[in-house]
Amino acid sequence: MTSRIAVFLSIALASPGPGCASSDHEPHHATSRVEAEIGNRLAASGLESPLDSSEGAVTAEALALIADGLTEADAVKVALLNNHAIRAQLQRLGVARADLVQAGLLANPVFSANAKFFDDAREIELDLTQSFVDLFFRPLRRSVAAALLQEREAEVKGAVLRIVFDVKRAFVRVRASQDVQELTAHVLKAADGSFQLMQALHVAGNVTDAQFTTEEAALGQAKLEHAKAVSEAIEAREPLNVLLGLWGDATAWRIEGRLAAFETADAPEHLERRAIEESLALAATKSRAQAAAQRAGLAIWQGIFGSGEVGVFAKNESEAGWGFGPGFSLPIPLFNRGQAQRAAAEAELDQALHDYTSEAVEIRSAARVFRERLLARSERAMYLRQIHLPVRARLVQETLQNYNAMQIGAFEVLLAKQQEIQAGREYVETLRDAHLARLDIEELIAGNLNPERLASEDSRESHTMRNSKNGDHP
Repeated sequence: MTSRIAVFLSIALASPGPGCASSDHEPHHATSRVEAEIGNRLAASGLESPLDSSEGAVTAEALALIADGLTEADAVKVALLNNHAIRAQLQRLGVARADLVQAGLLANPVFSANAKFFDDAREIELDLTQSFVDLFFRPLRRSVAAALLQEREAEVKGAVLRIVFDVKRAFVRVRASQDVQELTAHVLKAADGSFQLMQALHVAGNVTDAQFTTEEAALGQAKLEHAKAVSEAIEAREPLNVLLGLWGDATAWRIEGRLAAFETADAPEHLERRAIEESLALAATKSRAQAAAQRAGLAIWQGIFGSGEVGVFAKNESEAGWGFGPGFSLPIPLFNRGQAQRAAAEAELDQALHDYTSEAVEIRSAARVFRERLLARSERAMYLRQIHLPVRARLVQETLQNYNAMQIGAFEVLLAKQQEIQAGREYVETLRDAHLARLDIEELIAGNLNPERLASEDSRESHTMRNSKNGDHP
């Protein structure tokens, strides 16, 4: 037991971190602490947090934010004001707060009375007792409840941060889907121009039926691709509507602009260390270990002293009248010395220590995965923007020059233009994935590891397609 607690204390002292709750364990401060720390963590990412658990006309304020076009920062604000899942998470603190209040209450005194009647006499006994050991157990109980409250606070912070970064990811997907829709509209326009030219040549008898049919099929494919992009852009809005808590006319918001380009391909320094220091999951596990250690100590004392009581006793006899005096009771720990409770608490402490190490390993691994993913995707996006797209644009220009010199036909020009637009679509999708990788790192540094983000976008899409084919839900 001593070695386990020593290990736990070494972890607690080595990694205090901002993930730990304040030493002020008063229950009514729990929600304000959570709100304040979430605000600090979001501020580190350049976001203003209007998180407020109080009820009010949040819908009107949220609608005002989206009236003139929705930005990423506004989307986060609307979610913090209007997302009921966030408010539900804050309400989870209520149970832990109540447990802390209960742990600080003393046991109620017990009054008992009995009477005995004889042929020519009577006897009345009155007792008023109070558990005196409860006074000594109270600080230990409060320590256990305070540690559990800290654990719950860390869990709620992590859940709220996950919703916030889900909003930011959904915002990126909406903007990317709009960019793709715009590109497919250009592809469709180019395909339609090519078809119109081919149709005129076919009427004049200058191209074969097979050539005309091929161009007609290409136009049909462009229409299908554009219709798909429009549908995906509409669907991409719904996850964001849910996260923002919007419905009806409020879902008619719009997002201006395009995805920002990556100018450099780099990741934050000391990412693993920062992820460990800020981890809310580790803070929660540490608090759980602290509660288990305190519970083990409480079990030891409860096993020794049990429910010792002191009190005042009164007795009335017919001949002698009333008599008063003190009294106490103390159980003798012969059979039950709290062994089972102590063993359970020690096992829970061991489990928490192993969980702490396991979670730390997973967080470090996630930091490496996210870093490499960001570097690879941002470098690819930069290559597409700086080299590949200019080459495609130059090819279109050179093809157009050859057409003007009557060295090639118009179809070669249209084909080059379509290929340029397709390269643009590849760039948008790569840029989207790079932004999502950046958000994964920001969320990790903010203190929350989302295990679902460890799978790549391609893996998630393949998994969804397999489940759809099997008739399962993803």
